[in-house]
Amino acid sequence: MNARCLLLALLAVLVGAPVDAAPAADELVLYSGRKEMVVKPVAEAFQKKTGIQVRLKIGKTSGLANELIQEKARPRADVFIATEAGVMEILAKNGVLGAYISPETKGMESGFFDREGLWTGISSRARVILYNKNLVAEKDIPRSVFQLADPRWKEKVAIAGTRERTTLSWVSSLVAVKGTEFTRSYLAKLHENGLKVLPDNADVWQGVGRGEFAVGLTNSPNYFLARKADYPVGVVYPDQDDGGPGTLLNLNAIALVKGAANPAAARRFIDFVLSAEGQRILVDGAYEIPLKPDIIDPVPLTGFRRTPVTEEQLADLAEATLKLLAGVGPEW
Repeated sequence: MNARCLLLALLAVLVGAPVDAAPAADELVLYSGRKEMVVKPVAEAFQKKTGIQVRLKIGKTSGLANELIQEKARPRADVFIATEAGVMEILAKNGVLGAYISPETKGMESGFFDREGLWTGISSRARVILYNKNLVAEKDIPRSVFQLADPRWKEKVAIAGTRERTTLSWVSSLVAVKGTEFTRSYLAKLHENGLKVLPDNADVWQGVGRGEFAVGLTNSPNYFLARKADYPVGVVYPDQDDGGPGTLLNLNAIALVKGAANPAAARRFIDFVLSAEGQRILVDGAYEIPLKPDIIDPVPLTGFRRTPVTEEQLADLAEATLKLLAGVGPEW
């Protein structure tokens, strides 16, 4: 195997044939910013149901989005799944996405999908405070992200860097509702307080679970993963008091790639992911918050007040937020 083939083999996580193989009419190529443990069960269920082979490539949402832009003239992917919808807005503006409004979007809130059908939310995750019950007394549980700049939490708080797109969205949401200077000052205080920036959200919930950190800023499914691992953790949906920014809801989103080689298979896959069967896999297996009212919520959307920010705002703020974070510290 030459160096190029070896690299592609390492990059691609396979459900069926390798991503660099010639496409066939009865298959589709799926790029996914969601981890293999989340998306592979959905791909396998679709493949079993339809006989359409899924060739799966896993990576970070931002990295795959950049690949899609580079491949725009000759797209290799048919479908893209992202960890947040702001990046879909960026891809739409770059002419990467094709329009498709699935009949399965019926009943979804208008903000959960693009009006022109360029992307659709498939599930969501809340941005939560995870804490170790052995290290945080009941009376000291932080109810706001802004409390974490207090000296009592010095060197006790962890967060993933912006390779995790949901971290970037969270900071952008603070800029949207609190302003740039407030957010810059808050981040600087977190850094002065010894905030630990880790590579991945998995590092955050596992570190909190093991007691390496008292508190972590992460996504709601990680609470359930930590519980499943028998870690002594609790969770807070932060900033619910009047005047607080609320809890950010990050949409996982799916889109048809413009110029896809297998558009019919791609549309069938999107329909499947949004169907009750596909949604149940995400809800039960990945602890996602469903976006459709006909799916039972393990963590109801009505259970917390959401940050009032749109996906368009998050997309527009992404580049400026990255610059803001780089000015605060290079580890982001």
